[in-house]
Amino acid sequence: MNTRWVLGCLVLGGAVLSTLAMAACASDENVVTGPEGSSTTIIAPDSGLDAGESDGAGDDVADAAPFVCAPTELCPTGPFAPNNPGGTLDLRTRINVVRGRSPSDVWAAGVHGSLAHFDGTSWTMSDVGTKETLNALWLRDSDELALVSMFSVYTRGLTAVDAGADASAPSAGGWTSVGAPPAPENFVEFFHAQTFQSAWAPSDAEWLWCATVETASGTSQPHNGLWRIHIAPATNQPEIAAAFPVGTCSVLPCQTMTSIHGASADDLWAVGYTGATVHIQNAQSDTPTMTAFDSKTWVGLEGVWAASATEAWAVGGAGVIRHWTGGAASWEIVSDVPTTETLRAVWGTSPTDIWAVGDASVVLHYDGKAWSQVTVAGTGDRRPNLYTVWTATPGHVWIGGDGVLLSLGGNP
Repeated sequence: MNTRWVLGCLVLGGAVLSTLAMAACASDENVVTGPEGSSTTIIAPDSGLDAGESDGAGDDVADAAPFVCAPTELCPTGPFAPNNPGGTLDLRTRINVVRGRSPSDVWAAGVHGSLAHFDGTSWTMSDVGTKETLNALWLRDSDELALVSMFSVYTRGLTAVDAGADASAPSAGGWTSVGAPPAPENFVEFFHAQTFQSAWAPSDAEWLWCATVETASGTSQPHNGLWRIHIAPATNQPEIAAAFPVGTCSVLPCQTMTSIHGASADDLWAVGYTGATVHIQNAQSDTPTMTAFDSKTWVGLEGVWAASATEAWAVGGAGVIRHWTGGAASWEIVSDVPTTETLRAVWGTSPTDIWAVGDASVVLHYDGKAWSQVTVAGTGDRRPNLYTVWTATPGHVWIGGDGVLLSLGGNP
């Protein structure tokens, strides 16, 4: 038996569930062993030689040459690394959302209640007290909200005004379930036919905007794909409100929305199925307005990021990228995209530093002139789908997906 193969299995097996370790070892996937200086060292996979064959280098453990993640490559990091000081995540865990306030205050959330926090040095698991899938985060100035859906919300650092003796006790991570927040009378009728997709608001906003997709029909009114949540002053707890009057989404294409982001709390873009793109203004007021734009595609759009009040980017199926540069009623077609994989999310720090991620581990970067593909290394034969990206400053980017969290150079 090749000793290098055994070493990789032992390293992995000591860090995650034994059954998962055997599965990973059987597929000869690379194993993250943690940061080494400014790079990440990963045990190299087996050469693939059949039993009894030799590669001429001997079977000494010293032959297991490490793979070093280059600073320009994206490699596994954080809670999936076997030697992460804050504990590890199972490789079957899908990361749905990564968001942060700064490079030293980053959160990653996903399936089975998985939630991890990065403090600038290492990742630490945060016990939410649930096995529900977390789909969105609102990192406010002094507290946090984690959303499963609009029927299930968890808060941290937010104490109810009239918290009685029967109030839910916080989890080990300090999270409290508030269940389904108060909502408009017709909300349940609407939302039982909707699937929660994403949410966005800056830390100091009054309203968190939420995107939903219609999954059933039969309600008495047209579906809305946009809703709002705020912290009600009277209770200091989440409360749901309709974003627009009933019937708005029978006229404008806002029934099936997948992603939302803004250049500011008041100036937002939302995108969705069949190329839907809508511009929302006065988003924090009692009477926000919405305008539909032509994205020049019928492909479903999965992610949007607003660089400024006059520039935004949207990504979606088959490698579609659209660019809005202000003023015009339609988005520009981006024709030099180096992939046809579905792109799931987009985020940036400026018009010259934008990231897009998607299926089959595709990662693209825009430098203000052109989109180029970025190498993802250290995942062996796995090419996991990627669903979320967040970056605070150039060079500090985190990308999450199926059993993986990536960063440049594999650094924490």
